[in-house]
Amino acid sequence: MTQMRTRFLNKMTHDEVVEYRKRNDIIYVPFGTIEVHGTFPMDVETVTPEAFASLMAEETDGLVLGNLPYFFCGASPMSPGTIQMSVEDGLHYLKAIAHSLLNQGFRRQVYLSLHGPAFLTGGVLAVDFFDETKCPIGYVDLINGCQYAQEKGVRIDSYDDLFCGAYEILNKKDELIVDPTIDAALKTSSESYVDQTDVFRRFAHPSGSVGFYFARPEDHAGMTGASKTVQERDERCARGAEAIRDIVKAMDMPAYVKALRELDEQHQQIIIPRYADILPRNRFPQP
Repeated sequence: MTQMRTRFLNKMTHDEVVEYRKRNDIIYVPFGTIEVHGTFPMDVETVTPEAFASLMAEETDGLVLGNLPYFFCGASPMSPGTIQMSVEDGLHYLKAIAHSLLNQGFRRQVYLSLHGPAFLTGGVLAVDFFDETKCPIGYVDLINGCQYAQEKGVRIDSYDDLFCGAYEILNKKDELIVDPTIDAALKTSSESYVDQTDVFRRFAHPSGSVGFYFARPEDHAGMTGASKTVQERDERCARGAEAIRDIVKAMDMPAYVKALRELDEQHQQIIIPRYADILPRNRFPQP
């Protein structure tokens, strides 16, 4: 694997990107939220997919396009710290990025999140963009990825550990809260109606089954996140970072990006020539 100074596109120079594009075309695009999440920093669900993406890029000789925090949060705009974006606005923004990346030569794009409602954006992006360009791009819901890894035998003690581990991987653990007065194990019961019934989630993913807001900030993730001591924080970070590395290994991203290439080749060589007269027309010419 080629060693690089950084794999984050926004930290690279023009010449570094040009040299990379001579050998590969893979880019990971983690997108997240800025919202209340217990006693974690508001950007926890942005930092976490970026940490996953950085490891995936190392495994597959890919790049990462980060700094994409402002997307649909869901039920938490009752917090003054939550930045709410509509699904539609977030989709248009990500789609513009996807078209730009394709023009820049990144034919294998993988969008990823670790946020319940993110499938509303990522899934539509993947299928709409394909109709518009005939270039298959992927959406990875890391909630599904974690479940898959657990089925493969990976131990995940808690998602809170994963969140802490992400800050460790990205060298940001000093941003996590250390407060001796907070009980890090505290998990209060929810006052929000949708948490007290399974009526809506019986028939659809909870985030896409009905619109609602949380009754209190602590109804989203309880009051977890903060650690009582630096030692406790560091232990959680180390434990979570190890779990993230194990999850990424289990997900086998080299096989994933290989499958993207093979899927693309089948469409370009067989399916599109066979059905060119009836397939949806590209909105933009191929670069």
